[in-house]
Amino acid sequence: QCPRFWLGGYDETRHPLAPDQVMEDVSEEHARKTITVDPHPNLSLVAASIHPCKHAEVMKKLVDNIIEGGGTFSVEHYLLLFLKFISSVVPTIQYDYTMSIGQ
Repeated sequence: QCPRFWLGGYDETRHPLAPDQVMEDVSEEHARKTITVDPHPNLSLVAASIHPCKHAEVMKKLVDNIIEGGGTFSVEHYLLLFLKFISSVVPTIQYDYTMSIGQ
């Protein structure tokens, strides 16, 4: 199984953003390629999401790059690496990167 990351947000009046408004925060490189607009499985709304088969492929490549570069990778690092991937897709999200991966 692979996690699916749903993208949503609210405007300054606390109204949910439409999927096209969410896409404004997505990097041009990823918009409409790895991001799809689909009905959310648990909420009664349509939302943008990172397609699972796309990010599984990217995650494998990122892990392989770490290992090929002489680093080590353990399953405990997966979530942090996944969040780093998400920040490349949605650069307006800010994270605290105090933990390094693959060293």
